[in-house]
Amino acid sequence: MNLINEDFAIWAKGFSGCDGGDIGSPHNKSIWFCGIEYAGEDISDENELRKITFSEKVQIPFEGHTEWNHNLKHRFNWQAMKLLASINGGRVSEYKRFAEINQPFVKGANGYFKANLYPLAFKNTSHQFWKDSFAKATGLNKKQDYLEWIRINRFPIMKTWVENYCPKLIICAGRNYLGDYALAFADDGLAFNSEVIDDRELNWTINKNGSIVVVIPFMINRNGLTKNVSIQKFGDRIRELLASN
Repeated sequence: MNLINEDFAIWAKGFSGCDGGDIGSPHNKSIWFCGIEYAGEDISDENELRKITFSEKVQIPFEGHTEWNHNLKHRFNWQAMKLLASINGGRVSEYKRFAEINQPFVKGANGYFKANLYPLAFKNTSHQFWKDSFAKATGLNKKQDYLEWIRINRFPIMKTWVENYCPKLIICAGRNYLGDYALAFADDGLAFNSEVIDDRELNWTINKNGSIVVVIPFMINRNGLTKNVSIQKFGDRIRELLASN
């Protein structure tokens, strides 16, 4: 039986793994963008892992980045800017201007919040990056144990975020994780609608509180949502869902 590190448990049940921004409120609803897990460098030292992660205060939402151009430094971020620009009624080609004017996920700016399902950072989602340092720091022997622990202990808390803050839209990247996104953000028992746009699948549902949950293909892998013309169409369709809700 795993003996969970209590510092890890407290940290993982908070807003860990979130870039933050404006989480919104029932009277000032925000758009959330959620990924699978935060991309980061491989950490092999247990003490360093504890120092840079579990020591953070994560019981309130992070206020976001301090610089708007952070959204243009990594491919995943600028792909997100393209989709958000389209949802906002603009063109994908104008994503840099959109990022500068609207400043999603930036401290002091309104309307956008960025999160991740799983709080620890890895180079990618492969289980091979689960080293002894992670097992010792968390008390969980394998990455599969970690994923299951998060599903049971963190996802219900994330669902309370949706209930408390009432986002108007939650964009979830990565269709292979549709079941996880449903557990974290959708009302129990809700079915997802499925549409095909440019040979890519869009899944969506609407919670009782009006929050629209959409699950899109991952935006940086070869078979994902990568073409500008397709991103534009996805954004236009999501804007239609918002207008009709």
